[in-house]
Amino acid sequence: MIDNCRTGYFQFDARQDGLYFIVFPPKDGNRPVSIDDVLYYIEKKKINCDTVKLGEAVKAGCNTETEVKVSEEIVHPYAEFVDYRISADCMRAEAVFYPPFVGADMLTMEEIVKDLQYLGIKHGIDNNSIEQMLSVREYGKAYNVAAGTAPRDGQDGYIEYKFNTELKPRPKINDDGTVDFHTLENINHVNKGDVVAVLHREDRGDDGIDLLGRRVLPKKVNHVVFRHGKNLVQSEDGKELISQVSGHVVLEGDKIFVSNVLELVNVDNSTGDIDYDGDVVIKGNVVAGFTVKAAGNITVSGIVEGATVIAGGSITFNRGIQGMTKAVVKAGGSIVSKFIESAESVSAGGSIEADSILHSKVTSKETIKASGKNGLIIGGDVKAVYMIEAKAIGNTMGTNTTVGVGVNPAMKRRVDELKNSLDKLGNNKIQLDQLLSAIRKKQELEGSLDAEKHELQTKTMRNVIMLEQEITKQKKELEELRKQIGEEKRACIKVYDAAYVGVKLVFGDQCMFLKKKYDYCQFVKEGADIKCVAI
Repeated sequence: MIDNCRTGYFQFDARQDGLYFIVFPPKDGNRPVSIDDVLYYIEKKKINCDTVKLGEAVKAGCNTETEVKVSEEIVHPYAEFVDYRISADCMRAEAVFYPPFVGADMLTMEEIVKDLQYLGIKHGIDNNSIEQMLSVREYGKAYNVAAGTAPRDGQDGYIEYKFNTELKPRPKINDDGTVDFHTLENINHVNKGDVVAVLHREDRGDDGIDLLGRRVLPKKVNHVVFRHGKNLVQSEDGKELISQVSGHVVLEGDKIFVSNVLELVNVDNSTGDIDYDGDVVIKGNVVAGFTVKAAGNITVSGIVEGATVIAGGSITFNRGIQGMTKAVVKAGGSIVSKFIESAESVSAGGSIEADSILHSKVTSKETIKASGKNGLIIGGDVKAVYMIEAKAIGNTMGTNTTVGVGVNPAMKRRVDELKNSLDKLGNNKIQLDQLLSAIRKKQELEGSLDAEKHELQTKTMRNVIMLEQEITKQKKELEELRKQIGEEKRACIKVYDAAYVGVKLVFGDQCMFLKKKYDYCQFVKEGADIKCVAI
């Protein structure tokens, strides 16, 4: 009898008169003997006996110890043994205990470990499980006696996009129910230095080891890399994709593109108004009522109707402006247009050049040239600081046409304003500097400042910084105005064909109405008079 076994179990007893079979009932309601285990045992050990009697004994042994003679043969006693089962993936080994013949040897820890090693198991033998198995000896139960180290599966790499990858332009619905086609979110704006995408590298996981000591690979994961065009650079650690320019970002397939040139077919209901931090190229037209703003240059291949076009750089209109008395065009640099007609306002920080300028208000801080085949300036108000050139100014019909050069009197007044303002700002700064100096001396003498004086010091320093910024800004404006005023002495209006009656010439604060036709000449200011001289 095996004392430490609490489940039902059986033993064979080899005696002189034959083979006996003994069934021990379970303790405390545990599992009774299974006939399947008995049949497996006799098949494993090649024992010939009466299986009917075995079955009857198993049934009776559920409740009481039962002994029955099952064979007349003399059988060699078998020791306790274990049936080992290794899983197909070699990651788990189970052991099922079978009882010894009465009086035969019991297994030890060392013998079980040697058995496992003989089977080729080099990794994962569970000594604790074996000790538990030996202490309890539940026969017929499968114990896990060895386990491989399972691989740790990783995760696919992926790219996190910091912009909308599925732009779908939708018009804005106003509170009154009307539809605003001017405001469409159809551009992913990006500034220089912005992170447009973040790379989350794949986690490849960790290798496992099976019972035979072999490496077990985790599942394959997807490896991802940034695919991108120019104007993008990866961070030092390779995890961020950074824009090198201000412009817009798009995703085509899995490739990221950043450009500081926005290319459009037309500006109309399909695009809405455009406000772009870069260059804009429009292959078609700008429809009336819409606005195009760009920090850089703007190029329009088609017609600009009664629209607003504003550029920080230069503007080029390959066909021209059909203003409908509504068009507003403003450039920080120069403007080149095939023609300018019926524009409410066209202004440039640089020069303006067009084949013809008709019935429009046009101003330039440099020069205006009506060059090309026609070279016309007819109607409207056209003014430049340095020079205006045209083949013809006005027409035979005496259309009211104003052309002017030199500095606007308002600019001179602005110079005086800036001088007075700079004097006041300079005095204020001197006073603030003196106050700061006094506070610092007090701090040096006393070692520290009370809360009130510390707050005064902080406020004063902030005011000094703001004053310095304003002084710098106004000095820059004053310098630019003085430069323009200095160039005013050489301002002129050149006519290579004719200037007609009805034209008003303006030189600064002086004006002259043409009472006759002038051919191939230039107008200049001499003293307080405007005179016509040879080119």
